[in-house]
Amino acid sequence: MGSIGHILGETFKKELGLSIEHVGYKGSSPMITGLMGGTLSFSFDTLPQNVPHMKAGRLRPLAVTSRERSAIAPDVPTIVEAGMNSLIAENFIGVSAPARVSDVIATKLHAVVQESLDDPNFMKRLADLGLTVRKMQRAEFSKFVENQITGWAPAVKASGAKLN
Repeated sequence: MGSIGHILGETFKKELGLSIEHVGYKGSSPMITGLMGGTLSFSFDTLPQNVPHMKAGRLRPLAVTSRERSAIAPDVPTIVEAGMNSLIAENFIGVSAPARVSDVIATKLHAVVQESLDDPNFMKRLADLGLTVRKMQRAEFSKFVENQITGWAPAVKASGAKLN
C-alpha cells in the first residue's frame, strides 16, 4: 500500500473512471508472478526487472511512465504518447544522509558520488540496467526532492496511502 505502482494505479483508476481494486504485493517479484499467472489484469512497475519477461513474451508492455522512451525498451511507447500525462512517474535514485551529518562529511560524500558518475564503466552498467543518470549538485537535488514531495502529495492523498 502506498508504492508508486499503487499510486499510479489509483490515478489511472480515477482518470478513467474505472471500478478496479488494488491488489497489494510484497515486492515486484510476487507481483510479476501474479501478472504472468493471470491473477492480475495489469500493473505498474519499474521497467528493469520486467524486461527479461517482456523479451521472453511472458509480459506485454503497454507503456513506460516516462517522458521519453527507455533505452532498454525502445519499442515501448511512453505514457505521454498514450495521452496520459498525469501518469508520468520517473524513478530516481539519490544518495542521502541523516540530517545530523556535518556539512564537511556531506560535501565529501557528494564528491565521491560525483566522481563515481565520471567512471565510464560504472555509467555503462547503470545504462545497461535502464537507468538514466542526471548529475545534480546538492542544492539542486534537495530542490528536486522537495518538488517530488509537493508534486506527488495530491496523488498520495487520493490513494489513501498512510505512513506506517
